[in-house]
Amino acid sequence: MILPTHWDKLTATLFAVDFNGNPEEAWRFLAYQGLVEDTPQGLKFFQDFIEQNRAQDVGTGQSPVGNLASALLSERLVVLESLPKDPSGRSAKRSFRLWSRRNAVAA
Repeated sequence: MILPTHWDKLTATLFAVDFNGNPEEAWRFLAYQGLVEDTPQGLKFFQDFIEQNRAQDVGTGQSPVGNLASALLSERLVVLESLPKDPSGRSAKRSFRLWSRRNAVAA
């Protein structure tokens, strides 16, 4: 597992979202962050990978987020050549809170 102080933007974003609960929303947020191109093929790979790995036992030193990030990188779905650092996911968490409020009704 990657220590939070060494997270890059992709890892931090995957920790911020609920990719198991709502893969499509998580994919859209990855696209909003500029990490992936929002294509139907990319979304299908993302959803299929999550579904296939949901019940798998993760080996020592691995995490679902790490496996998903590696799969996205190996499939060349990540747009950025070099991922910026986001220690402890501060930037990703802040962005996800704002993203989550986009459909909230103003009081």
